Amino acid sequence: MFFSYAFRPLFLLATLHALLAIPVWVCGWLGWLPMPTIMGGNPVWWHAHEMLFGFAGAAVGGFLLTAVATWTKRPPVAGGPLVALALLWLSARLLFFVPGTMASRWMVPAAAAADLGYNVLLLALMSREVISVRNQRNYKVLVLLALLFVANAAFYVGIKGRTGWADHALLAALWVLILLMSVIAGRVIPAFTRNWLRLHGLDRADAEPGAPPSFDRVDLSANIALTGFAALTLLPSPPIVAALAGLVAGLLLLARVARWQGLRTKRDPLVSILHVGFLWIPIGVLLLAGAALGWWPTSAGVHALTTGAIATMIVAIASRAALGHTGRPLQSHPVLNLGYATITLAAVLRVMVVALPDARLMLLVSAASWGLGFACLAWRYVPILMQPPLDPRLPA
Repeated sequence: MFFSYAFRPLFLLATLHALLAIPVWVCGWLGWLPMPTIMGGNPVWWHAHEMLFGFAGAAVGGFLLTAVATWTKRPPVAGGPLVALALLWLSARLLFFVPGTMASRWMVPAAAAADLGYNVLLLALMSREVISVRNQRNYKVLVLLALLFVANAAFYVGIKGRTGWADHALLAALWVLILLMSVIAGRVIPAFTRNWLRLHGLDRADAEPGAPPSFDRVDLSANIALTGFAALTLLPSPPIVAALAGLVAGLLLLARVARWQGLRTKRDPLVSILHVGFLWIPIGVLLLAGAALGWWPTSAGVHALTTGAIATMIVAIASRAALGHTGRPLQSHPVLNLGYATITLAAVLRVMVVALPDARLMLLVSAASWGLGFACLAWRYVPILMQPPLDPRLPA
């Protein structure tokens, strides 16, 4: 039963990783624990890599392998391939959690092999499902997964001596995840919002402003601008050019999310949190545009995209999938609402760290808020992930 759907093991692993990795990192940063230095002696590399390829990597696998069954009308990926995928991910994470002073020479190559193996197997499984039915709409997802593998491989080359590669690979991986979010969220957020408005009789043609529009030129322009800005941050470019590109991308993304009418769903946190998650993308882009001009540190924009956009969207999608794919009503819960609020607070505080005098205190409060948020998610959904579906027609 546990390996009948990818969201069960992989969302669970992502949640547990979030509960462990951030406390370990913050305690190391504050000097309370030894810094993890297994990755080339640079603890920042460990933190960034494990949040992008560990935490987010598990969530991406859980979502895509669950969603692809709907996209292709094929049975969900389950059983042996899913067990192998989870074991590869878990093996890499356990090896990378070993303190650098205790690590053996074989641990990093073994962890890298398992980590890259996860990327390859996820890409292979998704390719099999998508290509077998010629689901051309989702070929772009396969391209992004391939780029995520390339970024991960470049990172491992970088930690072996080509340090510039490591830093660029991590930034590239961040942008791949954001672009993947922009593609997927651009489908599901308007669709879920339309469904909610329809359910509550708020999508009538004679009502203002009606339902969120389908994908059109505004959405396409926003995605193109986002891709262009991402490329400029990875390539040598004049700061003013990068800043202007970021401004254009950020404004288009703001226009895009405004058209989805998230404020109309504020009565239902299960829907409105999706809009909050996406809103962090234009915020992060605009902060990075300002950072290109030296107005504030780059970390503000990076953490708006990671602690803000990626983490919030993972929580939003995971909580919704756990309900929908186990036959439970799509209704939020007070504990889950607290989780949404505290994870949002964690993101706001983490972005504000760069502007406040007492960074240590703010970082501690942000980490505590993050931990409480994911503890709420775990308390509410781990039992659901471990139980059979309420609807007997769903895979057990």
